[in-house]
Amino acid sequence: MLPIKRRIIAGIVLLVLAAVLAFALVQRQKNLEAERIAAAEAASVAAEEASKRHEEELEMALEASADPNQIISLSKKQKNVIVIMLDRAVGCYFPYIMEEMPEVKKQFDGFTFYPNTSSFGTVTIYGVPAVYGGYEYTPEAMNARTEEKLVDKHNEALKMMPKLFTDNGFKAVVCDPAIANYQWTPDLTIFDDIKNVDARNYLTGATKEGGELSQYDKFMLNYDFLSNLNNLTNNRSRTGKYIAIDNEITHRYLALNWPDYTPMQGNYGNYGPRERTRETGETIYLNTPMQLSHYHVNTCAMKLLGNWFDYLRELGVYDNTRIIIVSDHGYGLGQYESMQYGATDLLYYNALLLFKDFNSDEPIKYDDQLMTNADTPYLATNGLIKNAKNPYTGKVIAETVKKDEIHPYIGHNWQIETNQGNTFGGNTYFVVHDNIFDINNWSTTRINPGG
Repeated sequence: MLPIKRRIIAGIVLLVLAAVLAFALVQRQKNLEAERIAAAEAASVAAEEASKRHEEELEMALEASADPNQIISLSKKQKNVIVIMLDRAVGCYFPYIMEEMPEVKKQFDGFTFYPNTSSFGTVTIYGVPAVYGGYEYTPEAMNARTEEKLVDKHNEALKMMPKLFTDNGFKAVVCDPAIANYQWTPDLTIFDDIKNVDARNYLTGATKEGGELSQYDKFMLNYDFLSNLNNLTNNRSRTGKYIAIDNEITHRYLALNWPDYTPMQGNYGNYGPRERTRETGETIYLNTPMQLSHYHVNTCAMKLLGNWFDYLRELGVYDNTRIIIVSDHGYGLGQYESMQYGATDLLYYNALLLFKDFNSDEPIKYDDQLMTNADTPYLATNGLIKNAKNPYTGKVIAETVKKDEIHPYIGHNWQIETNQGNTFGGNTYFVVHDNIFDINNWSTTRINPGG
């Protein structure tokens, strides 16, 4: 037998060896477990990446397979912005329309209506640049840039938001940009130097005053486009979209069948009552053919847009889409005696302005703060593009918004052929502040081109 001391040492060695072996086995087990977990995590990551790739490939395939005629391709995941410019839409008609047609009012859930909205001009050539370009493109601001042609400043205004949005990762679609390059059929080549812009004309022949098309035919071109919006729309875009739509349905006045406000040929139909009265007791009279037909086409436009908004809800893109409905100017038809300033009916300046933000679905609200149609670029970009700047001037859009008083231009020369210089011809402006429906808030001033 081994001596006791050697036996003790041998026992200790065996215990140490056993411990080392046990430790090694435990570590091996841990390593195997760690390797198993790592492999599982790697497999999970790989599966997730494969799933994402598959989803992206599917989305790419869906986008690629979309009908090319569906120009309004919106994203379900990214944010979209839509600006709808309705030529000559009259702001003060809107509350009457909503009360007359509660089913349409429901379709406008999520919107805020700004009744106290002014335009900067009475016709498109004065009013539309500010819609798309903001306060740097009012007639006063354009006249201050005396070294540049009006047409170039007009084009810059039309291009401002498409370039701003595409520079910030969006793709842009522009439909029928108003008198682009001062052409009655908009010259789409002005967008050629901006990537990711798809510009198209749908209303060819419906714009120029006079011409071969009848008022009915011009109305129908615009009506058909708005009626067909569902067929032009899908939810397959992988990127956020900026969509600008110019439509003249509210300019192509026509008496329609009441109460559904559908077009008819000839002079036979039910035109409905010759007045509308709100719950507040306010009444608007539709006694003349012009008053009646203008109210009718404004109502028709809201009905068609409401139907489209329901379709956007069906596609799952209503909540992640910001929508602005705006007009370049209103129209004066003697329907408010209180809005008569000398020989001028100030309803010419009462532009329509509606705004729906992302994830807004509460019943329509009214906001009486002073607004102008030049607020459109700010509304379109606020909270979406940080410190959004006009890409052509470098100015921060939010810092150009000034409304202590506004200066609508006094003039009515709508013809592009006679606006070929560097400035608009006159130097007389209205000055208005606070409530545009208070005649005491209006006055006039002279501002010479160049300041």
